[in-house]
Order: sequence, then structure tokens, then C-alpha cells
Amino acid sequence: MECFLGIDAGTSGIKAMIIDEKGNNRGIGYCECDIISPNPGWAEQNPKTWWHACDIAVKEAVLKSGCGKDIKGIGFSGQMQGSTFINKNLEPIGNCIIWLDQRATQEVKEIEAIIPANEMLNITANHCLNSFWAPKLLWFKKNEPKAYENIYKILFTKDYLRLKITGELATEVSDASFSFLMDVEGRKWSKEMFSKLGIDSDIVPDKLAESCDVVGRLKKDIAIEWGLHEGIPVVAGGGDQPAGGVGTGVVKTGRLGATIGTSGVVFGCCDKPFKDVKNRATYSLAHSVPGKWCFLGLVLTAGGSFKWLRDTIFADKKTSLAAEGKDIYDYMTGLAARSAPGCEGLVFLPYLNGEKTPVSDENARGVFFGLSSRHSQNDICRSVMEGVTFALRDTIEILREFGTDINEVRANGGGAKSDLWLQMQADIYKANVVTMNMEEGPAAGAAIMAAVGSGAFATVNEACDSIVRIKKVTEPNRENVKKYDDYYQTYGALYPVLKDIYKKQASNVGKHIK
Repeated sequence: MECFLGIDAGTSGIKAMIIDEKGNNRGIGYCECDIISPNPGWAEQNPKTWWHACDIAVKEAVLKSGCGKDIKGIGFSGQMQGSTFINKNLEPIGNCIIWLDQRATQEVKEIEAIIPANEMLNITANHCLNSFWAPKLLWFKKNEPKAYENIYKILFTKDYLRLKITGELATEVSDASFSFLMDVEGRKWSKEMFSKLGIDSDIVPDKLAESCDVVGRLKKDIAIEWGLHEGIPVVAGGGDQPAGGVGTGVVKTGRLGATIGTSGVVFGCCDKPFKDVKNRATYSLAHSVPGKWCFLGLVLTAGGSFKWLRDTIFADKKTSLAAEGKDIYDYMTGLAARSAPGCEGLVFLPYLNGEKTPVSDENARGVFFGLSSRHSQNDICRSVMEGVTFALRDTIEILREFGTDINEVRANGGGAKSDLWLQMQADIYKANVVTMNMEEGPAAGAAIMAAVGSGAFATVNEACDSIVRIKKVTEPNRENVKKYDDYYQTYGALYPVLKDIYKKQASNVGKHIK
């Protein structure tokens, strides 16, 4: 039976997944990656670490599957908005400035002074954010001029890994939508944006493909290492959110998904670019489905907040449970299940590294509000889960403001693996939350795109109709919906009060940190 390999270059690690043409999971491999933070608000990763992790993950997946020689196509997905600079020898120049990085705030202001908001929306379908390529390039040009002169090309995460296995330079329309250098509706590079911002258009890959286009072939040396056939077609792939949309079947207008990974995302499919004239950091981009576009709202630290809790308060417990072969997240969600919805007024703001949708504030930081002597570890665990879910609801409320009727949300990521978090999402979103047979959305989406690109299916929709199926439906609990509506109002009232204090505190940190 024909099989397909999907490689997802996530922020927390690299995942490889092999599926067959019927959608059966044949094998998964994973290797964790670390984030480097050399200064407050900075977030970087070493591309060479990605490649090491990719190699480990693929070999593990192939070994588990036992079907390496049956793999007929390879696809990639990956964390979006990262800036990987490479030189003419195709080697990385320093670390990648990833999507979490907040350093290019001043450059956003400079871009906004050059290009009026309506013009930006008309071309890029987005307001400028400090995570996009353009402001990061301007920051790098200003602060690292010698290194900037050595840049041959800038790549997204998955594009760097694809380069390693094919030797070919390319990117594609979904990731490029977040370059702030692309005509999103036209699905092509924008000469006007390069010109107005003073960025040489040669710095981006010439090849701007659709996600299922074949852009290279597996090199012989890599094929031997991985136990695959040389020359397997490798498709362009997509950013992790559009790829996750493919993996969960969010490929038709009106469908909506919610992912809780390191970040949290509400993602939807539409017939034309979604343009929010209010600057609430709702992202608009070309979908991995040709002729479709999509939108998303981003919570910077979603599952990342739960991971932070794991690595601080529960660090010792994590070690002892691991020695017993048990999962710390199961333990933490078990504690959270003992707490009542709303945690007796304990509300968590998950702004550990700033926030995007809807506040777009690099100075925002995490807050526990309403903490009392009655609160326990149970409440703290649950409040973090609830705070992340409230943050995702912010995007859902923006969509309802636009008249979108939301009755079903397709869950993905860590939030789809916990019954408690599924119920919490249904109660807070006020919608049915469904899980799909493909639990690893981005990796599965990458594999599905590989299946389309290699000719196993004619279109993405045909592939999804054949492979992706609803597994479970979680309905809202009416009593909990009422409680969460009240606590969501408290959650929403906190940021406006704290906005100026966040800014002042960031100034204090800047003055006093060494």
C-alpha cells in the first residue's frame, strides 16, 4: 500500500508521521527542540538543531512503520513567521528569529509610517506585526549590518528542512503570506512592498509555489540514511496552521478549527482574504488549498503556559513520574479536574511572552488574578487551562462580530487529547467541539499534501474526504456555559486595566536588567 511522510517542524520539536492512502497512522517519531532567549522578548532556535531533530524523528517513524520503501511522497509543515537567514553556501547565519520574538516593534512603527493601513490591508491582507519577515529584516539590517550583507536568502522553518533533503530553494503561499512582502490575494510576491520598504526582492526564494506542488526530490544520501527510495517527490508543504487545517479537514468555507499547541490558534477557511480593519492581530493568509484563503487568531503561549507550569511548579513531580513511566500532563489535568469551573474566581492571563490576538502587545505578561488562600494546585492547573481557552474565545468572538455562525469547532493539538480540555473548550466557545481521526493535524496535513502532490489524489478536498473523519463530539454543558460567560467577562476586563502598567513595567525591566 502506498504511504506518505509528513514532517512537522513545530516550535517544541520535530514530528514525523507516516500514513497510508486510507489514512491509517503507520508510525510517528518525535524529537524535542529548545528555544533560546538571549534577551527579554527575544526568541530564537538553531536551524542545525532542527535538522538533527528531523533526522531522529523520521528514522523513528520509519522504524515503527516498517514501510519506508512504500513511501511515495514527502510533505512539510512548520512553525510560521520564523526568519532563517542563509548564506550563499546555503548555511544558516546565526539562529532563526522565531515567531515568538518581539524585538522588531520599532520597525513595525517605521513601516506603519511609510505605508498607510488601508494600503497594507489591500496588498498583504494584514496589519504589520513584529513577527513578520519584513520588520525582522529591517531590524537585522539596522542592528547586524555585516551579517545582513551576507544574507543570500531568507527561509521559513520547513523550507530550510526541505532544502536539506532536496538541495532546492523554495517557499509557498501559506507561509509567505506572513512575510509582509506578498500580495496575498494575488498569491505572488509584491514588488510594491519590496520597493516601499527598501528590501531587495532577491532575498526571498524565487520559487513561490502552491502547497501541493512538487518542488524537489529526495537526495540519494538522505534516502539511504532514512531507508527510503531516492528521488521521492517532495511537495512545498504549508505553514503549520494551514497544514493543520488540511489534517483536520478545515478545507471548506465556514469550517473552523482550534489548536492548542505551544501557541494557540483559531483557524478558519474562506473564499477570499479575511481583512479586519480593526488592528486586532487577526491574521489573513493563502490556504494550502488552491483557490482558498484562511484566517487565524493567535495566542502566543497556550500549551506553552501549561508547559511553563509543568517545568516550574511541577518540575520535581515531572521527574518522579517519568521514572515510573507516567505522563506529567495526565497528572496535571487530573488535578485540574478536581477544581470547579471558574476556580472560585481565579483567572489566568496567558501572556507569558506578550500576546497577539486581539491585543497585539509585546509588553503583556502573565497574571493570576483573584488568588486566595483557598486556592490549591488543582485550581492553578485549571485556571491556566481556562485562561488559554478564554484567550482562544477572543478570536471566536471577533468572528461572531463579523456574522459568522459558529456551531462546531474542530480541536487539534494537546487540547484535543484531554477530555477535560475538550469539555472546557465546548463550554467556553459555546459550540460543539469535535476531534478527528488524525490527531497530529499539521503532520497529517503535510502527509496528505504529499499524497496529492505525488498523484494519489487529484485534489486536497478529495484527499480529505477520503482520509479525514470525525471521531468524537463534545457538546457544551449548559450550566458551565453560564458560569464561563461570567468569568470570561472578568478575563476580558483585565487587559485594558493593565495595558499602561505593562508598558511601565517593561520600561523598568529594560532599565534594571543586566
